[in-house]
Order: sequence, then structure tokens, then C-alpha cells
Amino acid sequence: MTTVVGLSARYANFLVHPLLPGPGVCQVCRGPARTGCPTCLPCHQTSRILGADAADAVVPVSLALKGEQYANELWRYKNTAGPQQQYFRTGLAAVLWRFLALHEDCVTNHCAVPGFEIVTTVPSTSGRADHPLRTMAADMVGITRDRYRDLLTPTPDAVELGRTASASRYTSSPLWNANVLLIDDTWTTGNHAQSAAAALKAAGAGSVAVLVLGRHLNSGYGDTATHVEQARLRRFSWESCALKNWDHVR
Repeated sequence: MTTVVGLSARYANFLVHPLLPGPGVCQVCRGPARTGCPTCLPCHQTSRILGADAADAVVPVSLALKGEQYANELWRYKNTAGPQQQYFRTGLAAVLWRFLALHEDCVTNHCAVPGFEIVTTVPSTSGRADHPLRTMAADMVGITRDRYRDLLTPTPDAVELGRTASASRYTSSPLWNANVLLIDDTWTTGNHAQSAAAALKAAGAGSVAVLVLGRHLNSGYGDTATHVEQARLRRFSWESCALKNWDHVR
């Protein structure tokens, strides 16, 4: 019998824990930051634009390194067809399910809330009608299925906003102080996820946490190779998450 643990087991061979916040590590997205700066430039700009309407927590499951297996699968689950598509979607759904089963409590504790009543996903602004991430969260992942709601809709000018964080990129269905777990597949600048968080808060959400499957990094860019090298020093363990010290065990 196929299980979530069985389906996700192979990922431990190539997932890479994000570094903990500290010198040279963004305290929001865990990407590289300039020495002396608490956040990377995109997260700094997002904070300046959105302020308190940005997400209350950003939790990457793993780094997704350009040209490597995990980043490749995060592309293929959206852009292949047939049995290959199902293979990657099933695997990534298992990663999401296993991580949340072990660490959703870590996220709620970090946000100081009793739980996330609602789960939703960041919708595509490229016209993709049925995003596979929505299918995973709404249908495939048992721990999110019953809480899933379609909340967010891109605004007519969403594409024109480019990569800038904006409270007007999405609109959300009304919320009445509900806490929302917002799921995204890949974080590069984070502007789409943070724009979605702002829309949820504008609609009345309480706390909004972003769980992202992969924090995308290009090792060939700037000093990113050193950042990645440091992250690789620690072997991946399902028992650890990005919100706790490295000796954390669930």
C-alpha cells in the first residue's frame, strides 16, 4: 500500500534545509541577504510597500536550486502531461502532506494562533485555468482538503504589475478574522505570495502564513553559491523545519 511517507521518502535525497535567519540570511524568506541587512532586497521592498499586510510567517520546505532535481520537479508538475505529470504531482503532494503533518503546529505557534481554519493557494496570473497546486491542496492532500477554499482572484491589472508586490494584484472573498494558511509552490522574489497575503488581510483575515514548497535560488548568481554551500552542510531531515533551531525534533 502506497503511503505519504513512502511517496515522499525519495525527496530526502535532494531536499535542502533553508538556513536559519542570521548574518547574511534573510529573516523572511531565508535567501541570501547583504551583510548587516536583516532581509534581502525583495523582502525589504515588500515590507516597505505592504507593511503589516505582508505575511506573518514565510515557511519554505526546502531550497529549490536552479538546474537541480527539486526545482526541476517543481517545473515539471505544471508543465508535463500524462503519467509523468501525475508522478510529479503525487510526489509533491506527499511532500506537502508530510511536512504539514509534522510541522503545521510549528507555524501556528510561530504566528501565536490556535490554528489555520482555512487553506488556500496563490492563483496563477498567467491564465492557467486549473492550477495543479490547487488540485493538490484541495483534492490530494488529506490534511488540507477539508479546509480548502478558493479565495483569491487576480485583478485585471495583475500581469501589468510585473514582479512588484502590490495589494491590488489579487482580490479575496470576505473573511471574518479567520487565520489562513497560504500555499505556494515556488518563491523567487515572493511578490505574488506576499501580494496574495495582503489581499487576504484586506478581506479580513487574521493571521496569514505562507508555506512554500521551494525557495528558488540560482547558485550562479552573486554570492548565492556560498549560501547554498552552507545550507548543504546539514543533511535534510523530515523532523526539522525552518522555524526552529536545527536541533529541533517534532
